[in-house]
Amino acid sequence: MVQYVVRRLLLSLVTAWLVATIVFSLVHLVPGNPALVILGVQASPADVHRLDQELHLNLPVWHQYGDWLGQLLMGHLGTSLIYNEPVIHLIFQSLPRTIELSLVAMILSVIIGVPVGLLAGFHHGGLWDRLSLGIATLSVVLPGFVIALVFIYLFTFRWHWMEIAGIAHTGISPWINPLVYLVPGLTLAIGLAGPLMRVLRVEVMEAAGSDYIRTVRMMGISERRILWKWVFKNALIPGLTFLGTQLALLMGGVVIIEEIFAIPGMGSLIVTAIFNKDYPVVQGGILAMAFMVIIVNFLVDTVYALIDPRISYH
Repeated sequence: MVQYVVRRLLLSLVTAWLVATIVFSLVHLVPGNPALVILGVQASPADVHRLDQELHLNLPVWHQYGDWLGQLLMGHLGTSLIYNEPVIHLIFQSLPRTIELSLVAMILSVIIGVPVGLLAGFHHGGLWDRLSLGIATLSVVLPGFVIALVFIYLFTFRWHWMEIAGIAHTGISPWINPLVYLVPGLTLAIGLAGPLMRVLRVEVMEAAGSDYIRTVRMMGISERRILWKWVFKNALIPGLTFLGTQLALLMGGVVIIEEIFAIPGMGSLIVTAIFNKDYPVVQGGILAMAFMVIIVNFLVDTVYALIDPRISYH
């Protein structure tokens, strides 16, 4: 088990290094002088020269890469060109919002997807099965921003239950007031819950039709106990793996949802930095989001190995 975890950790570190290398290359993929692109064609040669020195663009690429990687290892991501603040401070201000919203979305997707998926697979062809297929189809067909706009119309303009846009600017934590992230979290959760239902449905159908389940039924054990004690355990592992692999898609959806609901998270920070050509913030923001995905995938793989004894550690 220890060897397995060490191998996964080393693989995660290599992945993180590759991601960091790609992110470093973003500035150098810009056609022409990156400093001139950032400042605009109206910038004076003195300003361009100053920014070249500030971003170390006047040094050889290998020298820039070594300096940048060394600063990254020490936790320094540079200074924002727009806010004139350390990028790491801006990330620490925005990252909790994104994590909170992602956790709310994951929790809601599990609350919606797991029961419906289990019942759909266990009662194949019944009401729950048709319901799960309908929700899964809608989650694939409807983009996240369309669902968000529908929710804004219903909750704000039609039912007048709450003010949606900009509500997260109040600084209220969703753990203190769950309604703060309920609607944006539900918007993201629908996109996750549908595919999760399909995965669980298939796994439950396979488990419920297996020989050992038929043997258990012959012993006179109730269907409810069979579902939760045997079928659910076998379907849980693929479901957990699926949620881990879907994190990258969740992060991509967070960017759009944060913009729509005016949530000052990482998505909003990165989008604003892109429009303002604030490359240090763009680099730092993409790195932070990518590292989150790597960390969660590592944790999912570790938990997966703990839950499923069939996984080889060698």
